[in-house]
Amino acid sequence: MFRDIDPDDKRVTPIKVHKRFLAQKFGAVDNTPYLGVESVQGIKPTLAQLRTFDSQSLSGPTHSFVSGGVTYKKYGYLIWQQTYNLLFRYASAPNDRSQTSPQPQFVFDKYHRPWGRNNMMSASNSGSADFETLKLREYHNQFNVFSIPQRLYGEGVRTGSVEITDYSTDGVLTIKDDGRGNLYDYAFEENFLSGSPDDNGSGSSIGVVSYDLGMVVVTDTGSYKTVGQGTGSDGWKLEWDATRTIQEYEYMCVIPPYTFNRSRNLSVTKARSGSMNINASVSSQDNYYWKGDSYATQSKIQKLRAILPSPAESMYNTTSAYEAASETENFATHSFFAPYVTSIGLYNDFNELLAVAKLSRPVRNDPELALSFVVRFDI
Repeated sequence: MFRDIDPDDKRVTPIKVHKRFLAQKFGAVDNTPYLGVESVQGIKPTLAQLRTFDSQSLSGPTHSFVSGGVTYKKYGYLIWQQTYNLLFRYASAPNDRSQTSPQPQFVFDKYHRPWGRNNMMSASNSGSADFETLKLREYHNQFNVFSIPQRLYGEGVRTGSVEITDYSTDGVLTIKDDGRGNLYDYAFEENFLSGSPDDNGSGSSIGVVSYDLGMVVVTDTGSYKTVGQGTGSDGWKLEWDATRTIQEYEYMCVIPPYTFNRSRNLSVTKARSGSMNINASVSSQDNYYWKGDSYATQSKIQKLRAILPSPAESMYNTTSAYEAASETENFATHSFFAPYVTSIGLYNDFNELLAVAKLSRPVRNDPELALSFVVRFDI
């Protein structure tokens, strides 16, 4: 029994889903090579150093890592310069666009503009004051960069999900992002969110996050200069949520009154004779097929069991063809008889089964009532 679904009863809704990841280089655990997460340091080069950079002579600070049995090197000067060009080039003046003011509209990552923190600002702060007071996008001569591969953040790192736990100082540092691309010390969260750092500057921004590029950059060169650079008991942990968009398909399956009121269940056919026609060549002959280096046999019982599940092999007819029942049991012809809906199958235009929805409990298909079932699944 089939019925077409009205186009107005179909809906596809995109849904963003997230998955939490943990990369760590702490104690005896180091899963960063497996995940492909890197923690590297960029050192600001002078203009002369940048112009005369030579990878063959390994000029400047370097960082080595092994992947697939091959040793690679990253160069501190280039890391700093690349990070600066991507995220900080227009964060201060002078810059390529203005000699007197920052130009946030030209920052590469959309989450780094505008400078303010929108509804997270205190009422007493303007966007400009907030930017200056919290030292947003302030950079120095050193970047500690956590690089997350795209396959582990998908369409982007979820805003507000980044958390760094670092053990390289005397205490344990917990660093979080504010959902606007700024990193702050969780111990001074109240100062940061209220836009009021203490006299020592604690509560200011200490770095940035590029949600689009999977980059977490610690820019503070004071108390946080060793974040992400230690190993063993002085190591670190990095957590974040990846983002992916899936599609939710929804179909409204409508059963009008006086429809779908017959059952194909074997138990309603006369003497359980079934509703399928099976040729005698199938039910009464064994099959032989080549398997490996010899012939194998598929018995009549094996063939029938694949087609007609039955509680006992003795109930199979292996001497003649199966013919569809022409009669039903008396109880199924009663005026009050109504089948129960237990599952709903969705088919394509070629009658190929694509999905099956199971009901939590059977629902009686009362012939005088219309029923509607909503089928949802995600892909």
